[in-house]
Amino acid sequence: MVVLAPAFGVALWHGGFTCSGQLAFAAIAIAGVAWFRPRPRLLDIALVGGLAAAALANLASLAWNRGDSSAAAALAAVALPLLAVLGAAARPALVRSLPLIVLALGLATAAAGLAGLALRSPPLAERIAGVWRAGGTFEYSPALGLFCVCALAFALALHAAGRLDRLTTVVSGATLSAAAVATFDRVTWLETVVVLALFAARVPGLRRAIRPVVAAAAACALLALAVSHPSGAALERHLRHGALSTRTNVWHAAWHAALKRPLLGYGPGRFRRIYAPPQPGFAVPADHVTLAHDAVLEQAVGAGLIAAAGSALALLAMLAAGVPALCSRDPGRIAFGVSAAAVALSGLYDFTWSFPPLALLGALAALAAGLEGT
Repeated sequence: MVVLAPAFGVALWHGGFTCSGQLAFAAIAIAGVAWFRPRPRLLDIALVGGLAAAALANLASLAWNRGDSSAAAALAAVALPLLAVLGAAARPALVRSLPLIVLALGLATAAAGLAGLALRSPPLAERIAGVWRAGGTFEYSPALGLFCVCALAFALALHAAGRLDRLTTVVSGATLSAAAVATFDRVTWLETVVVLALFAARVPGLRRAIRPVVAAAAACALLALAVSHPSGAALERHLRHGALSTRTNVWHAAWHAALKRPLLGYGPGRFRRIYAPPQPGFAVPADHVTLAHDAVLEQAVGAGLIAAAGSALALLAMLAAGVPALCSRDPGRIAFGVSAAAVALSGLYDFTWSFPPLALLGALAALAAGLEGT
């Protein structure tokens, strides 16, 4: 955990999205593997193998597509399987420590997001189409929402295990839920409700703690809405925004570009090359994006179809470990399942995997969710 905790801590620096964060993430992984020399298990072949395939493809693409390719993005891709191997080699410690790490980091970035929203201070909060939205240290609302949902699940699991008292659980739950609402991300709203309902249904003993969490969360959510204070027209426009329909153009462009360079892609971090903004003097469309909003397509464009296949395999491994865990009655296993499934699903429609700590959370949660007795 002395390696994994700092790797997650990179999220406090622009979410780990920038080159400096990616390089720090890679340096932590390389140093950890060199020091501990872990031995991977065959049980983890799909997850670690998929991440490793994507990592090697990124290195090959970086070597072939020199110039303005991002070495930091390639090294961050290499760091993911290394850190996953470290987590798998210390699985009992992973199961014990990961919930606390994620909860602490979740509260920190949630508080930053709420403070940014209250002060309307970019980049901790951003104004999009007339609506102020909390982004926290990730500086991106859906990424903050995803991490808060996972942290909320771990807070409930820790309380069920007797490792978190009721007052701390209520305060933590209210803070994380308020930040989730303040992102104004509809998927985050849905996931927050699902997490609370899932724990109430699968772990009846938690209902006494969940009720005040829901009440406090509702009050804090109303306060967050009041602070954001979007106009009726702006809020209606946001709620009617087609999260998937507005991304079909970029998905088609990414797929066609990947087919033109299927072996090594265009180079890590060079998605903008195939989806460039309009020429100077032309208006930028409201739905224009600079990333693929899909982990597999992002890898296909940057590093080729081998990297895309590896990412898809890792994503499926997360789902295969996470979804069955949601049916468990063990609160710890449910929390790991929530994190693995939520991170995997987010990779299908958003660029959350471009934040290395989020992708790492999905991988480690999948490893822990597959362990009997968690």
